[in-house]
Amino acid sequence: MIFWFIAAVMTAAVTLLALWPLLRSRPVHLASRAEHDVEVYAAQLRELDADVARGAMAPAEAETARAEIGRRLLRAADRGKAQGEAGAAPWKRPMMLATMAAVAILVPLVSVALYAEFGGGGRPDLPLAERRAPASAPGDIQTLIAGAEERLRAEPEDGRGWDVLAPIYLRIGRTEDAATAFRNAIRLNGASAARESGLGEALTQIAGGDVTDEAAAAFERALAQNPDHLPARFFLALNLSQEGRRDEAATAWTRLVEMSPPDAPWLEIANAAIADARGDAAPAAGTAPLAQTAPAQGPDGADIAAAAEMAADDRRAMIEGMVSQLASRLESNPDDVEGWKRLIRSYTVLGDADAAGAAYRTATQTFAPESAAGREIAAFGDELGLTAEGKTQTQ
Repeated sequence: MIFWFIAAVMTAAVTLLALWPLLRSRPVHLASRAEHDVEVYAAQLRELDADVARGAMAPAEAETARAEIGRRLLRAADRGKAQGEAGAAPWKRPMMLATMAAVAILVPLVSVALYAEFGGGGRPDLPLAERRAPASAPGDIQTLIAGAEERLRAEPEDGRGWDVLAPIYLRIGRTEDAATAFRNAIRLNGASAARESGLGEALTQIAGGDVTDEAAAAFERALAQNPDHLPARFFLALNLSQEGRRDEAATAWTRLVEMSPPDAPWLEIANAAIADARGDAAPAAGTAPLAQTAPAQGPDGADIAAAAEMAADDRRAMIEGMVSQLASRLESNPDDVEGWKRLIRSYTVLGDADAAGAAYRTATQTFAPESAAGREIAAFGDELGLTAEGKTQTQ
């Protein structure tokens, strides 16, 4: 109730201010053109008398000039009187009355309508994120991509266009196109840590999460451009873990943790990989043996360099998707011993002991125990501390 009283007082004050120029009983008088002419002709008559007094003009000539100036003075005075009568009594003019009525009625009505639409007291707060410009819808992104592709078809040597399109391809999962775009960007714009790392990530995704030799070479070139480029270090460390080079992997992961900021979202996977490489039990989620990790932050994945602003959950979903691709490939080609080893180790590095155990159990069932492949899988399981039931020996 107090609010509406204050609002009414403020509205009345604004309305009064708008009507004040029309309500004044004695409006400011502005001289008209005719009144100005009267003053000018009167001044000319005074100058004429002065000229006659000092002998600068003959009396006969002065009489003739005085008559002409007098006629002009009378006409100007008549025009001024007519304009004064026409401008008198402003309250009687219909247009002014209509204006005053419109202001007095419309200002309160428009104020109330605008408040009801945009300023209702019961409306919830608008979060800061929603005040920002909304992100483009998927359809809009596809439209932008189509436009960029059309331009590149017309100008295939546009290095800036490839530079912009490559990380977008990588983010939306068009990994083959991303690899091509990164190669074109490197060819036209020159090598950089971000471009080489982006190419390596695209090749890693194409390989279902396996850091291939070509991808590793791209990451090495990225580090040559910028030794502090953390995404390249992440994937090179992942490559060492996948190849089972445990001592080198532990060193690489440790170096990555030491170089990372305290809230880096990939620290959880790095710490889990360090524990795996050293043969320790994997740390619990949310703990950090070598550095503090952000609570509930997943590890970075395939889009660290190309989309550094991606949320941590999206990064974890990306790397888990890569591991899922490898698992799907093994379903259609179960005889790939190295593939099973990479899958089991990937789950271990991710800290998913149940998935690692399930993959190990499936692998042991795929190969006969007395076969070379079966013995290799069993030895690999012993190395990771997995039992025949697919559980770690510490469980």
